[in-house]
Amino acid sequence: MLGQSRGRVEADRWIAFRSHFGIESFYCRPGIEAAHEKGGVEGMIGYFRRNHFVPVPEVSSLSELNEMVEQWDRQDDARRIGSRPKTVAEYFAVEQPLLMPLPEEPFETGRLFTPRVDRYGQIPVRTNRYSVPIRLIGKRVRVVLHASHLMVYDQNVEVARHERLIAKGAVRLDLTTTWRSWSASPAPSPAPQRSNRPARQAGSPRSTTPGGTRPARSVASGTAPGL
Repeated sequence: MLGQSRGRVEADRWIAFRSHFGIESFYCRPGIEAAHEKGGVEGMIGYFRRNHFVPVPEVSSLSELNEMVEQWDRQDDARRIGSRPKTVAEYFAVEQPLLMPLPEEPFETGRLFTPRVDRYGQIPVRTNRYSVPIRLIGKRVRVVLHASHLMVYDQNVEVARHERLIAKGAVRLDLTTTWRSWSASPAPSPAPQRSNRPARQAGSPRSTTPGGTRPARSVASGTAPGL
């Protein structure tokens, strides 16, 4: 906020978001004199909270809560605001042709990190640690952190996916991912087996033949005879 004007210092993520969707930002003036400029938006937020989040719904995951919100939105299409002659859905049908089409590419809402895999096959993300395949030990990976989960990439290949930890200093291990990494590694060469045959004594022949003993081949050294 810049004084009492409409100017704002915009965050980088907000600039990227509104640029992706072609949004032209317009800010309200601060203070009681301009409180009427955003009353409709804040009024609808209060209406939604009082009617759907009081009491606070109990859910097992963020995905379940999002499904409930979508259902409430569909139900709200049939509502009439005050004494207006049309429903919410009917007014939106009039407004929709005037809106810009959505971009074909989705906007990446996750935060990007590039941690290095430690010797335990784990990466630090914010205040917690997550496991990755051990073959990546010592390498940097790319992490996309979302509100409920995170994805780990080695270059452009997804190598791990975890539910996001909320508590600080926690560790989430996925032994399945670690075991797949072990299984994909080449098997170590077997150790050489010791022979149970007795050691050959000095001066004894090297091998035998069915017809008797074959003399060991001698290796000449020095001057050949007859020369």
